[in-house]
Amino acid sequence: MTLADETVVRAALKDYEVALFEAVLGSWEDWKALLLGGRLQFPARSRACLVHDFAVGRMLAAFANDANVHVVRGNETVKVVFAGQVALRFKKANDKGLGSNIETQATMEFVDQQQQLPGLPDVHKVEMVYRLNKFQTQIDRVEIVARDGDVCLWGYALTPASTNAVVPLQFVPADDAERGARVKVKSALADAKKESRD
Repeated sequence: MTLADETVVRAALKDYEVALFEAVLGSWEDWKALLLGGRLQFPARSRACLVHDFAVGRMLAAFANDANVHVVRGNETVKVVFAGQVALRFKKANDKGLGSNIETQATMEFVDQQQQLPGLPDVHKVEMVYRLNKFQTQIDRVEIVARDGDVCLWGYALTPASTNAVVPLQFVPADDAERGARVKVKSALADAKKESRD
């Protein structure tokens, strides 16, 4: 049995963080491009399924030629194994920040740190989850999370350097002729002082 070790996981995923992060954000853009708003009977469930499929497709394309990345396909699930050490699966986060799941036998094997995955002994099992903003209009965070059942062991946000670029805004001062009329606002305090004098 291998408990997911954060140091090992971070080292194994370090070179893949940008691709993972971009796969998740790209999958959200793929979803939005479908323009399905108002046409679905179960929009949250449909959105989660489509975002998942788009993200998996993007990850498979990104890692197709990388000998250190192995894809394990199962019944309606995919695990991506990095350097034979870390098994990752992608999920939408629930309220606890863990992957939202239907409790299947495969799910129970993955989230139980005591159980080994068939054919993948001693891998560190983690989830890559995304959290939406409170309006569910955009992805707020992408995180790597280790769990044992319903307990979060540890987690960290993916914030690749390439996504943190500072974009300078150019400030061009307008000359007085372009500003328009100036408005002077009277304060309520000045009016009160004037009334007290009268």
